[in-house]
Amino acid sequence: MLTQTATTVWLDGALQDDDQLRLHALTHALHYGSSVFEGVRVYPTPEGPAIFRLTEHVERLIAGAGTYGMRLKFDRAGLIEAVRDTVRASGRESAYVRPLAYYGGETVRLNPTVECPSHVMIAVLPFDGLVPGGGPTPRFRVTISPFMKTPSLAMPSTVKAGGHYTNSIRALAEAQARGFDETILRNDRGELAEGSGENLFFVRDGELITNDASADILLGITRDSILHLARAAGIPTAVRPLTMDDLARADEAFFTGTAAEVVSISAVDDKAFPEEGPITRRLRETFADVVRGRAPAPGNWLTKV
Repeated sequence: MLTQTATTVWLDGALQDDDQLRLHALTHALHYGSSVFEGVRVYPTPEGPAIFRLTEHVERLIAGAGTYGMRLKFDRAGLIEAVRDTVRASGRESAYVRPLAYYGGETVRLNPTVECPSHVMIAVLPFDGLVPGGGPTPRFRVTISPFMKTPSLAMPSTVKAGGHYTNSIRALAEAQARGFDETILRNDRGELAEGSGENLFFVRDGELITNDASADILLGITRDSILHLARAAGIPTAVRPLTMDDLARADEAFFTGTAAEVVSISAVDDKAFPEEGPITRRLRETFADVVRGRAPAPGNWLTKV
């Protein structure tokens, strides 16, 4: 669980203890959600701690910052090294890394590009999975949210921005208040989009099915990894819109995400999946082996600390 605070953070080029951080009361991101961020995992491997798909996470952070007009002081190589430095300073072999680019400033004006400086912060939190200590992988009981996924024409879903997540906060809080573990939001066409913080997959007749950015989803890096692993294993894949009919006809369902990795869905409201399906299990186990260096990856996915 993500419950403990980071002991070391990196802010604008300097490592410091987290209890030394100072934030101006009029920081733009605090008032308006003008930030972009990533969630990155560090895994123990036989060759020491490694960061999973760090380059892709940094590239998405930079692209998201550009969408909101942030002029970052650090390029891709500089941010990659900053993450490595912060993880190394934390001394952790299993961790969750939170890079955050945000607008600072001392104003309540709405447009931050006029006068607000941008900052970059990196924090490292202890984390070894949804079940610490390697316990049995949980299965999620899920509900369809009454809240609509924000259309990308309003806020681009491919950007992992702080203010965007108020949509997910409302949806998850409502679902958990009704006793569910997670929720699935639908887009403005009534299609199934994604969970509050995860991408959605179905399996039907041996075929793996998920959607893409046209469904107003974040293009998750774990999602992309699972598609690569499935194709390498010879599992047929399809990327297309997901509908309520797809849910009704699905043999298996699961979520993917940085924290969740691959989590089997046990039910979506009245639609039950009594057991974790064979394709879900195979992909979950393969992914767990790849990120921990126990099996080869299809690409250069592990960055040594």
